Amino acid sequence: MRKIEFEQVQNKKYYLQIIDQVRKQITDGTLKSGDQLPPERELSNLFGTSRASIREALSALEILGIVESRSGQGNFIREGIAGDTIDSEVMTNLLQEHSPFEIYEARLEIEPCIASLAAERATKEEKEELKKQLEVLSGIYEAMKRGVNRSEEYMEEDRKFHLLVGKCAHNSILHMVFYAVNNMMKEDLWKTVKRRGVLELSSLKNYEKEHYQIYTAIRDGKSSAARNRMFKHIHALEVDVFEG
Repeated sequence: MRKIEFEQVQNKKYYLQIIDQVRKQITDGTLKSGDQLPPERELSNLFGTSRASIREALSALEILGIVESRSGQGNFIREGIAGDTIDSEVMTNLLQEHSPFEIYEARLEIEPCIASLAAERATKEEKEELKKQLEVLSGIYEAMKRGVNRSEEYMEEDRKFHLLVGKCAHNSILHMVFYAVNNMMKEDLWKTVKRRGVLELSSLKNYEKEHYQIYTAIRDGKSSAARNRMFKHIHALEVDVFEG
């Protein structure tokens, strides 16, 4: 592989700076269609930024149609791509979206508190809603074990499960704040980052277990356990999504 050099990124949306550098290197011919990019850890060193920023950048480049991820092989410049080939509307949408790592950080602070309150306040009917949502997720997981690609549906139903936990907390201000954060999980950049890092069957198996543990703590009114289990569940995203 030819030696590829990048400038270390400065303080603004890191992934946008990385996109600009990749596009410039395509335009000047340093990067060509079909070229493989260095591994994520090496890219992190080259750009002088975190693995999280690299994951965000690669996901954005994938959305823009500049890079493709090949399972088990790595990330490649798409065939036939040119540096000036970019959908301005897609780029505008990306500029309006939120950093997936910041969404993760917000969830890590908010959701354990919400789960704790949910264990204290959830009604019998709300606990039944949570149980039914778990059954929906389990059904999708079983289909995916059989090789059916339902990853988009799984992410949406997972988002709904967490939103239901927020509803069970019965705190209108926390619910309003978390609703806004939860809604960000519908953004393309968040979903692409998550798809890259998490949606393996082994990860989904862990999610099944963790979701059930959160549900049982809420069902049984165990506030401290609900807080701890939710923290563990969200914290695992840092490894699975941004470092794995």
